[in-house]
Amino acid sequence: MVKQLLGLWRDTWWLWLGFVLLTLGFSFLLGYYFLLLLPCLPIPFFYFAINRYDETGAEKRDLGA
Repeated sequence: MVKQLLGLWRDTWWLWLGFVLLTLGFSFLLGYYFLLLLPCLPIPFFYFAINRYDETGAEKRDLGA
């Protein structure tokens, strides 16, 4: 499980960092209720890690089939 998470982080760290920065920016500019999105971000992260990466942390090859 840990290798799946590390595999997703290795390939998409910039995207998740962007999500966090956008959420923080919206919360300071528009309203603090956007901070409620931060605890929700790990849910899709775990979902994509489990579905797109195998037990060794490599991306699954049969996703398009």
